[in-house]
Amino acid sequence: MEKIQFFLPGPTYVPEDARQAMAAPVVGHRSAGFRSFYQSIAGRLPAVLRTAGDGLTATGSSTLIMESAVISTAAASVLSLTNGAFSERWHAISRGAGKAADRLSAPWGEAIDPDLVRGALRRKRYDAVTLVHNETSTGVMNPLAEIARAVREESDALILVDAVSSLGGAPVEADAWGLDVVLAGTQKALALPPGLVVFTLSDRAADRAAKVERRGFYTDLLRYRDKHREGGAITTPAVSLFYALDRQLERILAEGMEARWARHERLYRRTAEWAAARGFTYAAAEGARSWTVSCLRPPAGIDPQALVKQLAGRGWTVGGGYGDWKPTTFRIGHMGEVRDSDLEALLAEIDQLVAAQAVAAPAAAGVGGGA
Repeated sequence: MEKIQFFLPGPTYVPEDARQAMAAPVVGHRSAGFRSFYQSIAGRLPAVLRTAGDGLTATGSSTLIMESAVISTAAASVLSLTNGAFSERWHAISRGAGKAADRLSAPWGEAIDPDLVRGALRRKRYDAVTLVHNETSTGVMNPLAEIARAVREESDALILVDAVSSLGGAPVEADAWGLDVVLAGTQKALALPPGLVVFTLSDRAADRAAKVERRGFYTDLLRYRDKHREGGAITTPAVSLFYALDRQLERILAEGMEARWARHERLYRRTAEWAAARGFTYAAAEGARSWTVSCLRPPAGIDPQALVKQLAGRGWTVGGGYGDWKPTTFRIGHMGEVRDSDLEALLAEIDQLVAAQAVAAPAAAGVGGGA
C-alpha cells in the first residue's frame, strides 16, 4: 500500500514491485527461457488491448508506432483529427512520411465531432484516419467509439488510434469498435516506466500493409507481427522493462479491466466535484473531459505555475500546463495505480496552499494601505 504523491500526466508512478522486477538478471532475448516468458506476456496483453488478435510490443516511445502505423498501412493519404498537441504530432508525422495529409481540427479543449468526420469522409477518400483518444495536453477525451463508427460507415479508411493516456484507464475496445491500430506507451495508465509500446494490428490493416512496398525496417508493422508470432521481438528488446510489464499485467488483470476503468472514472469525478466547489474550472469542455488527466484553471489570484512549484516543495508532483496553456493551467494525472486516498491527500494539500494564499493576500493589502 504505497503512498502516491506523484501525479504527472505521464510518466506515472511505478509500483515498487514493478521497479524491483527490473533488477532481475538480463537474459538472452533469443533464448528458450525468454521466448517462453515473452509468450506468457503475449497471452495476457490482448485482454488489456481488448482484442482477440495479437497483443504486440515495441521497444521505444509511442511516437515510434505512431510513425510506423502511418508508414506501414497508409498507401498515400491520411486524415488527421486534431485537437491538441499530440494529435498535431500525428499530422506532422504523416506529412513527414510523405503522405498527402489533411487535417480536421477542433479547438483545444473541445472534442472531435463525429458528424464533422462523416462530412470530411464523404468529400474525399483517405487510406487512414489518425486520432488521439485522450489528449494529454488538454485533458480532453474524444468520443472514440462514435468517431470509429462514423469512419467505418462512411469509408474504408483504417482507424489508427493513439490510446497512450487512456489504455487501462478508460474503455478502449479494439475489436468491438473496429479499430485497426491501437497503441499506447506503458508509462501512463499502465503504470510502468517509459520505453515500451503495446499495440494491435487488425487483419484489415495487415492486408493493407502487405500492399505497401516501402514500410521501412524498424517501422514495418508486419515484421513486428511476424517476429511476435515466432515468440520474440524484431530487434533486441528492453528485457528489463518486460520484467516490469509481467508484474504489472498480473496487477491489472487481477483488478479487472472494467473495475480499473470504474476506478479512473471515480477519480475524475471526485476531482471535478472538488474543483467545482473551489472555483477551479476545467480547460476541457463539459462532456469532453478525460478520466485520466484533469487540466484545470485555478481561481483568480492563484498562479498555476507557482502552485505547481509550491506543491513540489511539499513533496507532491503535478503537471504544469502544456504549450500555449502553460501560463493558465495545471494538470493532475489521476491514473495508473492512484487510489482514492492518494487523490484525497493531494486535493487536501492544494486546499491548504490555496487557503494560505487567500489569507496572505488581504494581509498584504492591509499593510500597503496603512503605509
